[in-house]
Amino acid sequence: MNMPTYQIGKFIIPALLFLVNVQVWADLPKPHNFPGGISLIPVGDHAHKPQVFFGIDPVLVIRKDEEWTAVVGVPMNMIPGKYMLRVEYTEDSARQRSMMPFTIYPLHSKYKQRSFTLPEKFTPDQFIGLDNRQLRGMFDTHVPEFEPTTPVFNFQHVIKKGSFLPFGRILSQNGNQDMRLEDHPKITYLASGGTIAYAPGNGIVENIVDRGAADQKIVIRHSDHFRSILNFVNNSPLEVGDQVEAGEPVGTASLIESIGTGRIDWYLMLNGTEIDPLLLIEHASEQE
Repeated sequence: MNMPTYQIGKFIIPALLFLVNVQVWADLPKPHNFPGGISLIPVGDHAHKPQVFFGIDPVLVIRKDEEWTAVVGVPMNMIPGKYMLRVEYTEDSARQRSMMPFTIYPLHSKYKQRSFTLPEKFTPDQFIGLDNRQLRGMFDTHVPEFEPTTPVFNFQHVIKKGSFLPFGRILSQNGNQDMRLEDHPKITYLASGGTIAYAPGNGIVENIVDRGAADQKIVIRHSDHFRSILNFVNNSPLEVGDQVEAGEPVGTASLIESIGTGRIDWYLMLNGTEIDPLLLIEHASEQE
């Protein structure tokens, strides 16, 4: 197995996962009705596609088994319990509205590895990333829609070989203070500076922030309400409006001097909410 150049394999860290390639395809993702996951909520067999909202945010809606299904990204910090979707649709030429309940459950015990510690050489502050407001600020809906607009719920790793820190929370302790959890709502890849990075899925380049810098941010829209944001990308050949295919090179990992290695962060956003990419990656079934 190919290891990063700084030999992070010397550390024994359950949270530092290693990459493999096993292809598993499905029309819809397996529902994971817990924080950081995806809920699939049937919203009725309407003649026309309904509009669905979770709070004030519009939700991805697709056709499945003769009815419409809302695909909801569950925020990492959501408290388990009962919630409601607002469904708006047209019936007999009149605009109608209904409420659709759904349940968010606690994180299953088999996902407890999502609370993890770092090697001693690293600190949580080194992995602070972009907050949700900053991520949403990069969206640019003026870019034409990617065709086909129906999403494919299968992704692949941005870095093919090496190691990464998973979506979850970093467990840390400052001196004699109590342990605390730091949100890590993304995958952070650790690899040699200059390692090639690849598009995690098909889509259109919606935005490139800090063009020319060593830490470019690339927004790839996979479908309506469904995006990847790659941070710390260097030497990207892409332009806004380019269509990319899964596995197509998008640049290289930026060398980050503060951690002594290359790095790329991958945020997968559904309806403006960060979700766990490992739940939708091609070999996710093997890791569950």
